[in-house]
Amino acid sequence: MQEALRIDIKQILGFIADEGMTPSALSPFYAEEPSVSKGSKLNAASMPLVKVVCEPAAFVSARIISAEGVVVTRIYADKSGTMTVRHWLDKDGLHNFRQVQEKDIADEAVLRLMLDIPPARLDFDTEMTEASFCAWLGLIDCWRERTLLSLIDRKPGGKFSFTVEEMYAAFRRSISSSDLRWLTPLVKELYPGNLDVSPSLFKEGVQSTIPKFAQMGKSGIKLTLLGEELCSSLSAPLAAVKLSVCTIKDNAIWEENIIGLRGMGIYCTLENTGEDNGKIILKNSSGPMIELYLHSKLAEALTLRRQSEAKKSVKESAHAAQPISTEPAMINDQKPAMKFCPECGKALKTGAKFCAECGKKI
Repeated sequence: MQEALRIDIKQILGFIADEGMTPSALSPFYAEEPSVSKGSKLNAASMPLVKVVCEPAAFVSARIISAEGVVVTRIYADKSGTMTVRHWLDKDGLHNFRQVQEKDIADEAVLRLMLDIPPARLDFDTEMTEASFCAWLGLIDCWRERTLLSLIDRKPGGKFSFTVEEMYAAFRRSISSSDLRWLTPLVKELYPGNLDVSPSLFKEGVQSTIPKFAQMGKSGIKLTLLGEELCSSLSAPLAAVKLSVCTIKDNAIWEENIIGLRGMGIYCTLENTGEDNGKIILKNSSGPMIELYLHSKLAEALTLRRQSEAKKSVKESAHAAQPISTEPAMINDQKPAMKFCPECGKALKTGAKFCAECGKKI
């Protein structure tokens, strides 16, 4: 991997001023004020990299939470999609630029998530509303609470049963917590929406977890075999990642993202459709799918950007092509025709130049 270029902000702002660029809203230099630098200029090798970060067509962000802490990586893609540049600010306040490949950010995520495991064979794939997603989180955290209590009490619990109220209470404890060792707080840290639901919505959501992950019995809600496997795998998450791909669409930032959860022997993803009352899709996944997701979504973002720019260009061309008359405007300064002779009052014929009665010139 090539060495990163470390550049002072004054050089970058001077370059922006010299080039007459307006940094994109996607750029970290969007809010910076360009200024002419009297110091050293950027060298030829660094100019293309800085330009990509100033005027990206799209950018990818990966936020990884693991036992090592939180790591955020950002890469920027040029309009042709042939160059991607990673940018970060180091402890000395210098801006670092390094040309990378899509695969590099995927490989880093795989390494930090410890995804040296095959995909799980169990069918966890499901589609949930936001309310049922909250119920799903509450179910898993409630199961973990019961499991830990049975360990503390030295009383093997066998198959636990829960009420909706108990699940919601566990969910409330988790949603108000910032302990990332629990599933709900970890998901809340990465989820783009609001997971705080009312008891009534939560109760409705519980019904959607039945019959795949739980079943209703006389003594309450019990986990299915698939539900038990899911809870034992995900209740104590090892790591998580949020991948985001952003571009400009119709003069606004358009974003798509996916959350990956690493549990015991499992890696699954949560994808929000992004629509009003949209769905949350849970899927089994694996390490190679990270690179596939980044590649496909980045390609979509670049295509979307090109289409948006093409529409803008067509509108501007149509406006410029409107015909403009080069003929001088006709000014009608003629006085209205007289109907009666001012001398004798006799009615005048249309177009007459003399009065037929008195002979006065009109």
